[in-house]
Amino acid sequence: MYANCSTTAQRGALDWKPRFKAATLPVFKDLYDKVKSGHETEIVLRVNSARDYREKLEAELKAIRESEIGGQARPCARWRPENWKK
Repeated sequence: MYANCSTTAQRGALDWKPRFKAATLPVFKDLYDKVKSGHETEIVLRVNSARDYREKLEAELKAIRESEIGGQARPCARWRPENWKK
């Protein structure tokens, strides 16, 4: 994966790896514990069993799309090869 990145991105990944690992490790440990216990499965089954789950899901996804981080995907998408001629 890193071979396809610029040397600037490679350097940044190497330099920041310890901090990102320290910051995200507790989150991933909690996630894995909840998956192992079945808690995540319970949530998915409960939420997806609601009659209006598609509408609620779309509203949640829209909030992400319209967030600052979600909005970054739109400008980047124009650089994909399939969008070059548009």
